Amino acid sequence: MAYSDTVVTDWIPSWSEDGTDITVPIASFPELTAAEADAVTGDARKIWFAICEQAYASWLATAAADRPEKMVMYKSSSTNVSTGITTHTYQFRFQNEVSAQDVADED
Repeated sequence: MAYSDTVVTDWIPSWSEDGTDITVPIASFPELTAAEADAVTGDARKIWFAICEQAYASWLATAAADRPEKMVMYKSSSTNVSTGITTHTYQFRFQNEVSAQDVADED
């Protein structure tokens, strides 16, 4: 089966919108806690990490034949053996229509 437009909730659980705002429960991002997402005392780095992890997990959960070809995700990880620190790198690639600067339609 080739990619066909999927609903957002296939990629981000419990996503909703009202025409003005989007709403996503914190629970949609397993790597994120309420404290980390707090608008005043939270940590933007942890929010972005959780978003990237969820996006990539959804990508992996989609059968290769069903993934979009004009949006591709990559993740690489490495661990420094001296410090034990693991570094994750995410790459998102979108093929855009030059005139519209929009994600290109799938064939």
